[in-house]
Amino acid sequence: MSGTLTEWARIRRYALPEWMIAESTEARERGDWRAACEAARIDADLDDEGAELARHLAPDLLRWHLPRALGGYTTLAPQREYVLVPDGPVDQDTLTLVVDAPVSLIGSQRLTLKAVRGAHLGQESYLPLPTYLWDARHAGELRFALGGSAERMPGFTPVGEPLPDAELGTWGDAPALAERVRLAPTLAAAFTTAGLLVTDEDGVGWARQGDLAGVDPLRVAFDARQLTAKYGQATWALWADYRWYLRVKAGDDRIRVAWKKSDRGWSDPMRHAPRLHRDLTRYSPDLDLVRAGRLTPADLHPLVRAALFPAHSSTTASGTPPRSPAPPALSPSASSVLSPGDPVAASPGVPPSASPADSPVASPPVSPVASPPVSSVASVGAEIIRVRCRGEWHRVDLVGGRFELPAHSAEERQRERAMRAFGGAVTGCFAAEQAWRGTGGRLPKRIRAHRKDLWLRMIHGGTRVVLELLDAGMDPHLRDSRGRTLMHRVRSFDHTRLLPRLVAEGLDVNAKDLEGSTPLYLAVVHRWPADLIRALVDAGADPHLPNQDDMSVIDYFDEALDYFEDLPPEFVAAVEYVRKKA
Repeated sequence: MSGTLTEWARIRRYALPEWMIAESTEARERGDWRAACEAARIDADLDDEGAELARHLAPDLLRWHLPRALGGYTTLAPQREYVLVPDGPVDQDTLTLVVDAPVSLIGSQRLTLKAVRGAHLGQESYLPLPTYLWDARHAGELRFALGGSAERMPGFTPVGEPLPDAELGTWGDAPALAERVRLAPTLAAAFTTAGLLVTDEDGVGWARQGDLAGVDPLRVAFDARQLTAKYGQATWALWADYRWYLRVKAGDDRIRVAWKKSDRGWSDPMRHAPRLHRDLTRYSPDLDLVRAGRLTPADLHPLVRAALFPAHSSTTASGTPPRSPAPPALSPSASSVLSPGDPVAASPGVPPSASPADSPVASPPVSPVASPPVSSVASVGAEIIRVRCRGEWHRVDLVGGRFELPAHSAEERQRERAMRAFGGAVTGCFAAEQAWRGTGGRLPKRIRAHRKDLWLRMIHGGTRVVLELLDAGMDPHLRDSRGRTLMHRVRSFDHTRLLPRLVAEGLDVNAKDLEGSTPLYLAVVHRWPADLIRALVDAGADPHLPNQDDMSVIDYFDEALDYFEDLPPEFVAAVEYVRKKA
């Protein structure tokens, strides 16, 4: 499995909020696929013919299964196009649904759904997404793609309990075969155990097994058979890197696999062969998480839970998974205990409690979903933390995402601000406040966890969640670990709705992050949408402000942009707009 269990537990906790599943499921079940897509943050551009294909789309299931960037990110793998493999034969005239992944792993997580006729899977950008990963009617096939039987899943007993390690691979059933495949010492042995015919025509290919670590041979075989039956293509390429790939040939009897190397660039016909993808043929992170005790079946998407753990497949009236209860989003605990190295202590007399934000495997908070409209944030609460300040323990309150210092008067705060303005050192409560606002310093662990929790909720919940959090009292001046404000990260949201709100809340459009970059500088360097660049300028963004390298937006125009060719016309127009307004 790609990514650690901790990574995947964090993804499962944040990437698909419960309210999103609830609203998308309810809309799908009443036949409103457009509302289901909107709830799952998917922009659908379909005519009537395409709409017919979307009737059985489960947008939230699609989002659940799409590959993630990993490497510390919970966001989707960017810049990919997925062909939603239809239920039936496919030829060049077949209309199929295609989903565009986000363009950036740190940007908006909205997806785009369109219909394409003759989507050729040999095109590098198109990746086939098997029917059971997006079509509600076929969601149960996931069970068999992962090597399960009607009785049990690999690694589990028939009642859904983890199978003891000593019994793995010892039962005489299909899941036992899957367990032996997983226990095989090498990738070649795993494919052989799975019943595929392994060849090694190049002599050295299988020594590169690490490049496809985590690929499930049984899932490769299952998908190759299904895709061959639908597309009439018997040969598939599972690329490990730019040169090496696993050639998968589905015959009448057995599937043959061989490592191959391509030294011919795009003149190699296999470059244009339909492809499988290692991110879509991995061992299931959901099975691993449940087996490790990081999640329960109740924490899974309801359609995934019904496929893998049918004995636990009951859902709430709203169609949401009955996930384990957790404290409110903005109130992880009544008090917090930090590690000895942190200048913070728990409130006296309050038992220690672990924060769900500190534990990436905790269940997501339960949102009120009994009746519409579904709230995407839980009720605002307060977290009480104590900070060592002036030889005493002072209380710090995180109230609705706001950092408050009840132990200090307005006059004391004013004196500290003046001291800081003249270069004086701040300590205690005020040092923690300064770090919270992203202007340097060490933020205690519990407060870091609280801040990270807020940002993860916003990036995956989108504009709606940000606005609801602001309405609930979240500090609009909140910064992330790089000192960036919501203004710096406005690209991740609908700026037409959020930018005016941030300006009205008093957020500085020229605020600098820890590297001295303004939102406009980031917008230009990373080529944000042209209308957003113009909107920042109209909101008062100053293109003359330098960053820590003494580079301003205007300097960047003069020194860097001249070296770029084929810039999009809309971006060039935005640059000229900035120059004109400068």
